[in-house]
Amino acid sequence: MLHIEIPEKTRSALKPFVMLPFDLYQDDDNWVPPMLHWQYEQLLGKSNALLQDGECRFFLLYDDKKPVGRLLAGVDRRLNERLHQNLGYFSLFECINSLDAAQMLFDAACAYLRTLKVDKVIGPTPPTVDDFGKGVLIRGFDGMPVFLNPYNPPYYDELLTQCGFQKHRDHLAYYMRMKDFDLDKLEPIIERAKRRFHYDVQPVRFTTANCDRLMNDIAEVIDASFPREWEINLPTLDDIKREFGFAKNFYSPEMTVMAYADGKPIGVVVAFPDYNPLIKKTGGKLFPLGWARIVFGRRKIKGARCAMQFVVPEYQNKAVNTAMFCMAVENSRRLGIQWVEGSTVDETNAISIANTERAGAQLYRIYRQYEKILREP
Repeated sequence: MLHIEIPEKTRSALKPFVMLPFDLYQDDDNWVPPMLHWQYEQLLGKSNALLQDGECRFFLLYDDKKPVGRLLAGVDRRLNERLHQNLGYFSLFECINSLDAAQMLFDAACAYLRTLKVDKVIGPTPPTVDDFGKGVLIRGFDGMPVFLNPYNPPYYDELLTQCGFQKHRDHLAYYMRMKDFDLDKLEPIIERAKRRFHYDVQPVRFTTANCDRLMNDIAEVIDASFPREWEINLPTLDDIKREFGFAKNFYSPEMTVMAYADGKPIGVVVAFPDYNPLIKKTGGKLFPLGWARIVFGRRKIKGARCAMQFVVPEYQNKAVNTAMFCMAVENSRRLGIQWVEGSTVDETNAISIANTERAGAQLYRIYRQYEKILREP
């Protein structure tokens, strides 16, 4: 018989919640397990302001004694204050292919969100303040997801629709082979722009001496560039420092590039090597041997994900993005990177879509967020 339990926010209570996907995806070669150490820290609120301070509840669906579905639902008060709305979110949805099971999960989550005066629920969203893994995959099931992107069976779209959700927004992933990127053609354009507008680009190499300054520079660029209508939090310096605690383990100085004009930070591009093939081999267990697999295997990585690009308004349309991306591409080629995924791009971001497609990238995956009205405002 189907029934829902509400696990407490402790490691032992959340273990069935965290381990459920290992059962659901055991026969799917494309699925990549979560990094268990960091997922537990994330869900317990350690270095994660959203779950540390926010209102949320975990839902775990059982069929008799067997977990068959899960869901996290909550409210991000900080985001609601910025947007002047009463939004709720859902995250980490996993479920067997059963409408009854999915309906029971969402009914329970929506009932909880109504007690928090939520007008509309949107998801899936990442259970953190970052923006690296939102949506349900609805196109592009022919391969392994790229680092920090979600993955799910094709039937999730149908389950969500049948549970009364409708499309909220799509987020696009673009694929480009490095050999198709014509650096020689772009170099003269970039050099003219750099001379005309007095800026330069450089890789970001964190050291003990410069770490605080660089994080301040990144925070300054994001703060000046961040579209205020975006449905994610504008990351504070503290947020960036917390995220750096995770990202420092995976970032590549060759692929992370900043632009400066007269010493002032004006742009940043952040890309990661695609660690997913290595993470898959660890089974999600980083210790004691999994981390060694990743460290010693990173030289064999052939792909990358460009996950973040920002340019301050006064330097947009001055080839700053192109200059940073070209440096990241050139450096990546030296590392043996053969392809890059640019993801994810909000479907409403016409400028980014145009620039990405102009560079020769091909749309190959789509991640969809859904919404459901819970109360009339």
